[in-house]
Amino acid sequence: MENKLSRRSLLQAAAAVPILSAASTTVGTTTASATPAPATSSGGRPDTTDPRFTIAVLPDTQYLLDDGGSDAEPVAATLRHLVREQARDNIVFMAHLGDVTEHGTVTEMRAASRAFDAAGRLSYSVLAGNHDVSGDDQRGDTPYLRAFGPQRFSRMKTYGGSSPDGYNSYHVVRGGGREWLVLALDWRASDAGLAWAQAVLDEHATLPAILTTHDLVWAEDDGAAQLSDNGQRLWDRLIRGNDQIFLALGGHYWPSGRTTRTNDAGHPVHLHITNYQDRYYGGAGMVRYYSFDLDRGVIDVETFSPWLGAKQDPTPLESEHVELSGDVDRFTVEIDFDERFAAFAPPLLPVPLPPSAVMPRGTVAYWRFDEAGLATGLATMGADGAPVAPGTVARDLTGNGNDLTSSLLHASGPETLTWSAEHHDAQPAHASLRFDGGKGPTAARCCGPAPMLR
Repeated sequence: MENKLSRRSLLQAAAAVPILSAASTTVGTTTASATPAPATSSGGRPDTTDPRFTIAVLPDTQYLLDDGGSDAEPVAATLRHLVREQARDNIVFMAHLGDVTEHGTVTEMRAASRAFDAAGRLSYSVLAGNHDVSGDDQRGDTPYLRAFGPQRFSRMKTYGGSSPDGYNSYHVVRGGGREWLVLALDWRASDAGLAWAQAVLDEHATLPAILTTHDLVWAEDDGAAQLSDNGQRLWDRLIRGNDQIFLALGGHYWPSGRTTRTNDAGHPVHLHITNYQDRYYGGAGMVRYYSFDLDRGVIDVETFSPWLGAKQDPTPLESEHVELSGDVDRFTVEIDFDERFAAFAPPLLPVPLPPSAVMPRGTVAYWRFDEAGLATGLATMGADGAPVAPGTVARDLTGNGNDLTSSLLHASGPETLTWSAEHHDAQPAHASLRFDGGKGPTAARCCGPAPMLR
């Protein structure tokens, strides 16, 4: 991103901290940054079945990878952190949002490639920003494509493929026991690029999708974001018509911000801008965690600099930027994942289990309100929401005779006790009864002997 603030002024303004770390030299010289030490892991692989998992997002790193004199170490430090904490933070993927370098030169791209070697076994995507390339994705060969083209991702288990030009790619990421589609689109996707992206979405029509690109939304100082011109094109041509896309992330502009728009299916799409190149030390390798919690129905977002966090004696300015806590940097997105994805990926529920499969030896009484448990059968019960007639018997399926018989108290109407097809996902019987007494707790009851249950 071009701005009145220069790259050099931002780096040189880093208090008394030198522009170059002790471990590296100027990128533009023949003694460029040494290859980072191999990342080590302290916790192994992520658990892709855990309902809590993280997708990391790395925004514009251009000021840290510049022929004019900069420092790739914060970028490498962030990538080493992601590998080291991959199991602890359950990081299943990392996405870079473009403007990897300042000028897109061969020297800068080589330095960027060396920095990304620190990612080790971590699966990640990288896309081109306007400082890496010019024109749209039909531009042909570039130093960027040689460093971050399809050949870089081909060995990753998540990698699904790239567009014929090589500038757009997709990954299928596993987290929370399901698969997620991550689209990494060039900063200026051509008509051919958009057609390719649509084909990928069509081929993976049941996968929730996260779209990443460089130029999507820009934000006011208060963090309220709106679509850029290119973002509007992506919204009109790709996002709004594909209900799969529930989250779209971009960089390029600052400050950071977010907004939510409604797609053609009437569902929310969360649009975020993440960029810290205008902050201390050109962003100091800031990374953003998108921590999914499928049980709570949220994505918790936090932003921090592993490079600054590792400093033994940080300056006050460095301490201020270790972790950002503003409303646009640390927040929670609430999503009922099952409901949001129901139209294209309804949850796969376990089949009902027969009573014999769920009654341990010694069970005193066991009732259920499906075909197996209701003496009258579901055909007599009627549709979902049908009243349960007084005298309806729920049999004790242990055979111990502790049957339940329904009755209505006082002047309760038939709507007080109804049958429902709703049930917990793991419930062996796919049915339940709804008690809706309204004004008092004794309007309806199911009664019978008072058994002790275990």
